Amino acid sequence: MQYIETQLTFSPAIPENREILAALLAEIGYDSFMDTPTGLSAYIPADAFSSETTEAAIEPVRPLFEQLTVESKPMPDVDWNAEWEKSFTPITIDGRCRIRAPFHDYDAAYQLDIVIEPKMAFGTGHHATTTLMIRQLFDIDLTGKKVLDMGCGTGVLAIAALKLGAGSAVAIDIDHWSVENTLENAARNNVALTAVEGGVEAISGTFDIILANINRNILLDQMPTYSRSLAAGGLLCLSGFYAADLDIIREKASQLALRFEKVLERDEWVSARFIKTK
Repeated sequence: MQYIETQLTFSPAIPENREILAALLAEIGYDSFMDTPTGLSAYIPADAFSSETTEAAIEPVRPLFEQLTVESKPMPDVDWNAEWEKSFTPITIDGRCRIRAPFHDYDAAYQLDIVIEPKMAFGTGHHATTTLMIRQLFDIDLTGKKVLDMGCGTGVLAIAALKLGAGSAVAIDIDHWSVENTLENAARNNVALTAVEGGVEAISGTFDIILANINRNILLDQMPTYSRSLAAGGLLCLSGFYAADLDIIREKASQLALRFEKVLERDEWVSARFIKTK
């Protein structure tokens, strides 16, 4: 798949500004982001790219920046799976979990072994938020629980939950390739789940645990639906936002009968856990 890379250089290049721009670009089809020393790199399928649409998306927030430049260019048309395979190394978490590719050997030293092969270069699961969400799962009794993985990407969190004892899992993502990839990765890990293409409107039924590793603005927008979809006493685990955003996430949760329980932090990113009180 051909991709366009859009490089945004801005000042001040602070986490809050990266979050704002990533949220705006995600709404128009950008599906992957990488922090840079001077700003942010964003990636979008070439057939979904429009320079005019990109400029229009960020125009309302230009006054927030002292300086903001945007440059877009095609990425090399290469075999991203082959490129990914060259550089991918297994992820290990607290000596208990190992996330590996199919070409890595199994290591019995880890309690939780997960095999993931993304369909493309993005979404390999190396981000700090993946680690934080896996750590949250280790701290939860998942036995027999109904789990929702919102914005599932490769399906790694739903797969981890099932391998840790969850009774069932539904994985939802707006990207068709993510849904396909989640099903493929579930088969690689010998677990069964339901994968659905769509956004928050695709949530159906009630869950014991909801996992959402997305970004601050989307989480704030979707939290009311998460709360309605949680059983009493159910747990909501969120990530994809910075420590500086925790207060606004907690404030929103308090309005939705979601009591704050725990936060984990790594590299300025956090994962927060809440319990549905009624």
